[in-house]
Amino acid sequence: MPVCLLPAELRILSFLDLDDTSKILRDAACNTHLFCYRRATLILASPSSWRIMADNWSFRVQQGRLPPIENAPKPVPTEYDGMDKQGHSNGGLDNNGYSPPPGDANGTTSPTVDIEQEKIDPEGLDPPPAKPEHPSKPPLLLCSFIANKTKTAFFLFLGGHIFFVVISSILILAGVDLIPIEFQQVPLNIDNDDTYLRNFAWRYRDEDPLILSVNTSAAFVGERTKDGDFLQIFFKGGGNVLTKERLQAIEDVENDLTGKPEWKNFCKQTITNGTGTCVKPISLIRFFDCSMEGFCDPDFSDIKGILYNASLQASKNEILKGLVAKSSEISPTVATSDVTRMVMFTGVPRIPGDLTSDSIDDQYEDIMDFLVDNFKGDLESLNSDGVAGMKVFYSSYQLLLDAIFDQVFADMALAVGSFLFIFLFMLFQTGSLFLTSLAITTIMTSFLGCNLIYRIVFDFRYFGIFHVLSIFIILGIGADNIFVFNDTWRGTAHENHPNLAERLSSCYRRASKSMMNTSLTTFAAFMSNFLSPLMGVNTFGIFSATLVMVNFLSAIIFFPSCVMMYHKYWKDWSWPCFEPCRRIRIYPCAPKDKSKTGHRPNAVVRFFKGPFHRVITHKIFRWIFILVCVAMAGTFVYFATKTEISKEPLQLYREGHNYYEAAKLDFDAFELPLDDRNVKVMLMFGLKNQDRGSCHKSDFECKGKSVFDNAFDMNPKPAQTQLMKLCEEIETMQGDLVNELRLKKSADTGLVEIDCFVVALNTYLESQETDYTPPLSLSLPTSEINLIPFFENNTDLYNLTHVDTNFYRYFETMNSYWLNNGYTGVPLPEYGTYSILVGQSVDDFDTAPILSDPSKKYGTRLRYAAVEITLSLLHSSVDFEEGLEIYNNWEKFADEKIANLPPSLQGGVQFTPGLNERNAWHEFKRQEALAGSAFQGIWIGISLAYVVLAFATMNLIIALMATIIILLVTISVTAFIPILGWEISVIESINLSLVVGLAVDYVVHFSEAYHTSPQKHRTDKVRDMLEHMGVSVISGAFSTLGAASFMMAAQIQFFLQFGVFLFLTIGFSLTYSLFLFTPLLSVIGPEGNTGSMLPAAKYIWNKVIRRKKVDQKGDTRKAKGHDPPYTSEPRDIEDTPMQELKTQDVGHKSANTANGQGSAPYPSSVSPDAEIPSGTVIKL
Repeated sequence: MPVCLLPAELRILSFLDLDDTSKILRDAACNTHLFCYRRATLILASPSSWRIMADNWSFRVQQGRLPPIENAPKPVPTEYDGMDKQGHSNGGLDNNGYSPPPGDANGTTSPTVDIEQEKIDPEGLDPPPAKPEHPSKPPLLLCSFIANKTKTAFFLFLGGHIFFVVISSILILAGVDLIPIEFQQVPLNIDNDDTYLRNFAWRYRDEDPLILSVNTSAAFVGERTKDGDFLQIFFKGGGNVLTKERLQAIEDVENDLTGKPEWKNFCKQTITNGTGTCVKPISLIRFFDCSMEGFCDPDFSDIKGILYNASLQASKNEILKGLVAKSSEISPTVATSDVTRMVMFTGVPRIPGDLTSDSIDDQYEDIMDFLVDNFKGDLESLNSDGVAGMKVFYSSYQLLLDAIFDQVFADMALAVGSFLFIFLFMLFQTGSLFLTSLAITTIMTSFLGCNLIYRIVFDFRYFGIFHVLSIFIILGIGADNIFVFNDTWRGTAHENHPNLAERLSSCYRRASKSMMNTSLTTFAAFMSNFLSPLMGVNTFGIFSATLVMVNFLSAIIFFPSCVMMYHKYWKDWSWPCFEPCRRIRIYPCAPKDKSKTGHRPNAVVRFFKGPFHRVITHKIFRWIFILVCVAMAGTFVYFATKTEISKEPLQLYREGHNYYEAAKLDFDAFELPLDDRNVKVMLMFGLKNQDRGSCHKSDFECKGKSVFDNAFDMNPKPAQTQLMKLCEEIETMQGDLVNELRLKKSADTGLVEIDCFVVALNTYLESQETDYTPPLSLSLPTSEINLIPFFENNTDLYNLTHVDTNFYRYFETMNSYWLNNGYTGVPLPEYGTYSILVGQSVDDFDTAPILSDPSKKYGTRLRYAAVEITLSLLHSSVDFEEGLEIYNNWEKFADEKIANLPPSLQGGVQFTPGLNERNAWHEFKRQEALAGSAFQGIWIGISLAYVVLAFATMNLIIALMATIIILLVTISVTAFIPILGWEISVIESINLSLVVGLAVDYVVHFSEAYHTSPQKHRTDKVRDMLEHMGVSVISGAFSTLGAASFMMAAQIQFFLQFGVFLFLTIGFSLTYSLFLFTPLLSVIGPEGNTGSMLPAAKYIWNKVIRRKKVDQKGDTRKAKGHDPPYTSEPRDIEDTPMQELKTQDVGHKSANTANGQGSAPYPSSVSPDAEIPSGTVIKL
């Protein structure tokens, strides 16, 4: 099929290897300026214009057969005449990028006859039918504006995106915290829950200015005598770590670290005779280096004997069990363990020279700096290289905080890889650097626009680690929207549209509807997280849902102007080095490869329309696909039932990372913890739930205000005696209640471990009675009668004139005397325990200074007090269901006991202290909320997906089938949680709530395409569905899968798991859509009005407005539930009867020859030799 270019640079298409008539046509082309451009429009251009007609692509043209047309008028310009709709020049190219038909010598332009050349049969050249006519719908205003004022529309909408960038830059330069990043903490608290507010009240009880500060200075309690941060180093060997070589290696590591010059300024100390000494690390070395009484073997010559002796002593055995593995074996002849650890303690408070006012937070920051500067490098080397054949892992809270921030930004760099992949893939799909660059730009600027709405309009002030995921999400979703619109635009090139405005409107109606359906379902899935009580989760849902809608609006407003701009002005532009031959001159009658002549459909389209459709709808193969998918789904249902709620703390790093392995070893490897991991319960009096009403909705660090119970008073004698009795009852408790409340009993005394301030106070006062002569009665309850002698014996402390008959605060006076150890200046051994359990404020009447030390006061008012009880329950040792049962037992017990106390104590409550997961009751409720929000998000998403699908397709059956596919995708993804060894935690909860939103895209596209197909039979509908939407689905899936694959390289566990969830969701969604939904449609897909909502809707509507029955008859085509169809490609010619030739303007019909293959047809009323009237256009 050679292509000739005449001196006038007109492309000539002639056909060789056919019959003689075609050769005549070829010769005519080279001699009479016959012009055939790429869409096979044939124009005979000579001094006298000729009309060439084709019937069934057998050309019967003989020179002189058609008479000349005299004085042919100049036709109205069309988009194929080298002009746009308004008649303006478009640079000599039509709006599809092809050369226009030439004019004759007088400047007139010949009418055209369009012949579709999608498929060329080398024998007979049988064509497909003509392009479908475009229904007569008025163009949309937006599309008319874009088509008619393309440059204005483009730059106007581009300016909107630039506006996001400019405003964001101005706000940042003005000092607005536009992106309030917080990666070191994740707010996963239930802000309005009692377990959280009680804990908050206790945590910030001393922030109220009423409360007198407790002396916790280093000078009073001892410098660095309290635990600061602690560093754990784990040694995991390939075999036994209890060998001489490996113990010596562990000792060398310990000596290297403790030998750092700065260590002595940060280590935890023991004070002996006023001199501080660094506490040695807890490790197996203590059993051998002679620092532990009764154990000394510095040469490690008797490892088995030393460790066996330690196992026989209760106190030493507890330490040993915290240093060797659960599976270890210690006996006189055997000592084996595959893991051990070393714990190094830093201390607080410090005395940093003249910086004595430094807060405890500042001191922890100093500890972080010390560990980073002095230990981090050595620890990283140990982790990478190991020691003595052992793997080394380490953990420290301060080092973890330092690492998280850097790691999040490092993992965010993976978004660059996702960005580049989607950019290149989109460039491949669109074939346009112009469109790809603008599409990616709109996706990125959508992020800025969303952030402005989230931060300024919604006024959220938190952007956390979860929000980073939205970058990856929007890359995939945004690319899918671009592919849908661009592929739909390409499809409209195969339809007859009188102008660009109507062509763009046709594209816009279909593409925007498809994008809206998928965007709405994804929006609904994200917004389901808004119902979560956890701020870190609901703010992420709001941000991501907003981002989806902003990107959708950008895709339907700005991208159409990009497409039109490209179509009009940039389509034939190319980089000089990329397409050097695109516009090269080809001399007359030079041969050209036949395969490149004429329009060819996309290879993916051909595959879906042809081979894939034949296989997937085959009467046997389709059932095989259905059965395989059902069996696969049934297997996943089984695994999905095996999912469990995680009991472990949130893991921030992926498996294999140092911090992940260290946390797993700390949690699972040892029989006993070295730190205090027992849950504590407090009976709190004097404090109500914290008031956080003045806190900003997204300020999770806001402390709120303390609310004191003014009825709380310990001075009434019944209050003192009844509280002491309650403490003694708990301490000596026996029976089932011990197990129900999980009370821990001391191994030494057999009593429940409890710190009760009234009991301790009473014990101290009783011990002081004999210090006086005669002995005084100081035991509780306090009273004026037995305390006046005490005051009289301590005139160096108390002003007797102040302690008169009106004095009331006797209990608080004795409480202060106890805590200050008689004001001797030497703190009690239990000072650190009880000084934090009570809080006092100044009383307007009774408070007075101690005479010997005016800085101290007596007669204060007790504002709060607590009793602390230790449980046998360990943190993160039970699931939330069992934990909540224990919590409810405690609520019942506390309510009953407190209700029987005197009125001044009846405001008491129980709670668990500690931060985050250390607040055990709140942790159980948080896990319950996570589990609930995960499945709540799934059901909300699926329900809304059905509603959206039902209204999108107006067919209940299609919507139900598609919803089942979404449900199967969700179940399949859920099944991989136990398959991969994961459990449902906050990460899995968020990911599960997103599965529905990400799973809907492809089945929604297919549902709509099936619904709008003009075909009657379901098999033909499936073919149209695959032909029209197959390429968009594949493009969207590949781009999202590519973006997700980069996330799998992340070290942050949340990013990794999201990448896996995203990959699985898209993979299963594509699989079920192609291999289950498609064959199901070919078997039971609705036809005609089956399942359609429109007849019922019409009936109800007509009943409401009381139309007469005769008025209810309408267009039966519209009653079927769909608008007039659009098809991007005509059906095969053998399936389509030859259309009648129509003569426009004169209203005549053409007649075929008797056998359909005779000479060219003519209007029945016009003889072959008759002159054709001026202006006649004959179309096939």
